[in-house]
Amino acid sequence: LINLLIKLRGPGHLATERPLKLMNKYLLKKFPKKRPPLPQKLKKIFNKFYLKNRQSFLSQLSEKWLHLSIKERNLKKKTLELGAGTLNHLKYENLNKVYDIIEPKKFLYKYSNNKKYINNKFSNLNKTKNLYYDRIISCAVLEHHTNLPEFLYISSLKIKKTGYHSHSIPCEGHPVWNFTWYLMSGIMFKIKYGYSFKYIMKHEHINNFEEIIELIKFFYKKVKIKYSYPLFIKYLSFYANVEFSKPNNSNIKKYLKLKN
Repeated sequence: LINLLIKLRGPGHLATERPLKLMNKYLLKKFPKKRPPLPQKLKKIFNKFYLKNRQSFLSQLSEKWLHLSIKERNLKKKTLELGAGTLNHLKYENLNKVYDIIEPKKFLYKYSNNKKYINNKFSNLNKTKNLYYDRIISCAVLEHHTNLPEFLYISSLKIKKTGYHSHSIPCEGHPVWNFTWYLMSGIMFKIKYGYSFKYIMKHEHINNFEEIIELIKFFYKKVKIKYSYPLFIKYLSFYANVEFSKPNNSNIKKYLKLKN
């Protein structure tokens, strides 16, 4: 089935195979990653804190750009949202379309009024249809993914031949982002819980910006990046939106060979 789907993508599967670059091989070998454990006190309050943080006015205001930068929000295209969380992205979409979500943490959307707009809810990408979606989207999700290469591979089988991805991510690891989360969350968290917010960040954000982009460019041929405020360049932006399409079937085969 996998070989058939790759062939349906077009002549890309005939490309001459080249050895994996050392950097790509090293990066791929880092996955799947394991989350660093939380201190017991933080583990007890994590779900409650996480939900409250996602619903806070400050979080929604600061992350508005993440939602607005998602491509073709108003068009009637079959959509799959990865890590839909509290369903807070739906208000930015025209919902007169097939809109599926993947969200394993059901407590995040359990009481959301937006559930009625969801076509199908999945806990796993493998359970979705192949060659079905026009677009796969997410807001601040890829930095959390413990097996990002596997997601990029499997999702290449889920989009139509003309389909694409549009994912908004923080510029994790770069100066403006690092400084901003410390000011916005780090100080108050330390005062309230007596622990550094770094425990939460390291537990949740396990992929940095450069790792995410490097992997996307390995699995997909067409990649476009745009940066957010304050200065709209990589090192001086809070966020970025990454749009990508055209799976690189030659590299996917290399990944599968390395994986096995």
